[in-house]
Amino acid sequence: MPFHRYHSDMTTLKQNPTLNDLQAHIKAVCAERGWDKNSDLVILSGLVEELGELTRAMRDYKGEWETEKQESRKGQKHHLEHEFADVLNYLLDLANYYDVDMEKAFREKWEINEKRTWGEGSN
Repeated sequence: MPFHRYHSDMTTLKQNPTLNDLQAHIKAVCAERGWDKNSDLVILSGLVEELGELTRAMRDYKGEWETEKQESRKGQKHHLEHEFADVLNYLLDLANYYDVDMEKAFREKWEINEKRTWGEGSN
């Protein structure tokens, strides 16, 4: 599903997209490729897989768990950036499945959080 791995003839992502633009782009790409027929559990499985890959990219970036057999990725931010993008792709796809406007949901939740009292170390 990640759009950065494939070229789309029918959908073009504009420069400096908003969150709504990104969500609409993912919706269009998924429809174009037939991925809009995936179940929520298939999409969630992809998201979980990408979270695992993000975890690995974070460890690689920090130089944790390096072995002599593999090329070091310590400090190579592009791998980390790609995995963050993959996670966002799947999150937006899952939001589209449930017809959730992510910008609206974020703003509403942010407003709720702004009124909360946060203890030390909580987030």
